[in-house]
Amino acid sequence: MEIKSEDGIAKSHEAHEVHMKNLIGEKDARLFHIKNQDCVLYKVNVRTLLILEPFWSKPNTWLTIADYNGLEANFLANKSQKVLASDISDVFLADAKSEGLIENYQKINVEHIDYPDNSFDYVSCREAFHHFPRAYLGLYEMMRVSKKAAIIIEPIDILTKMPLLLLVKNILDRFNPLLINKLWKNRFSFEKVGNYVFKISEREIEKMAMGIGLRLIAFKGINILTNCKENSIVVPHDRKLLREIQQKFRFQDFLCRTRIIPYNNICCVIFKEYPDAFTVRKMREQGYKIIELPANPYL
Repeated sequence: MEIKSEDGIAKSHEAHEVHMKNLIGEKDARLFHIKNQDCVLYKVNVRTLLILEPFWSKPNTWLTIADYNGLEANFLANKSQKVLASDISDVFLADAKSEGLIENYQKINVEHIDYPDNSFDYVSCREAFHHFPRAYLGLYEMMRVSKKAAIIIEPIDILTKMPLLLLVKNILDRFNPLLINKLWKNRFSFEKVGNYVFKISEREIEKMAMGIGLRLIAFKGINILTNCKENSIVVPHDRKLLREIQQKFRFQDFLCRTRIIPYNNICCVIFKEYPDAFTVRKMREQGYKIIELPANPYL
């Protein structure tokens, strides 16, 4: 069997662009929660973005990757940040700009960010890293064009957080490496748009940083709402629904704090320069785990 990796990569990029174009009829729904920030969907999204609070203490420049409708750029701009929104398709970003929801946008393929090194203070990617066919190439590009740090918020690889599952896998692998699939249902997971779902781990980020001589990384677990149709929560002022969702989050967070289950997502911060003392304090207050890495003694 011939393996055509480049063909697969091109197909993945094309599939994502086509997918976005096919959603053009949903423009009003996709921008609704940005224009109506009392709706439940906006509050659920903001809950995720609040994890970035330590990094907006003073004005910074940001590039948001795969910010398909400009929500992240809009939110950060409201925190006095200067933001360039980007996505592989500009279907919704163009409308977001025309309606005054974002200041600026650009169509960008994360594998080829056409900006010089250190062009933005922060480069962020929320819940989209797993869409990239060459995810780590995209992350290296994010690190290249960032000056202070690259930040990703992504589903976590549960195998690294559940030693018992790893033990079972190691035992079953002696008989058949596919037996674990009966227990670990989403080991190989794909989304309808055509991408394999990458899941990230702290260890992978640590190795990437060490490989290029970076000295500081940070992590914070977070639970993100899953298996919920957008049209079920694009409802303004639905206090009851919001309370139900918040109660679900509180229960999940409790289970995670007691280490009964892992968080379903993790925020990974890869620093290119040491943050100031105020940023470090804010990160610690938010519960970030900050890890200082050793220097390479041979370089």
